[in-house]
Amino acid sequence: MQDSTLKSGKCPKCGSSEVYTDSGKDKRGERMQLVISSWKWYFLDTYLCLGCFHFEEYVPENEKLDEKIIKKIKETWKKVN
Repeated sequence: MQDSTLKSGKCPKCGSSEVYTDSGKDKRGERMQLVISSWKWYFLDTYLCLGCFHFEEYVPENEKLDEKIIKKIKETWKKVN
């Protein structure tokens, strides 16, 4: 199965291979955080296409969302259908 995300290094929107990431870099600021509650948040890895400026953000693979966090997300966020 082919990866249709910017993580593949090719933009799924415009086809450009000018994709960059801040994965592995130190993070600061609210823009780079996924806030679950006042006591739990995750810094995100951002991927950006310089061809069309499409971007995607991901919880780093070394961070695991435990069942309690997943339950809270399901209770408080809107599911996309």
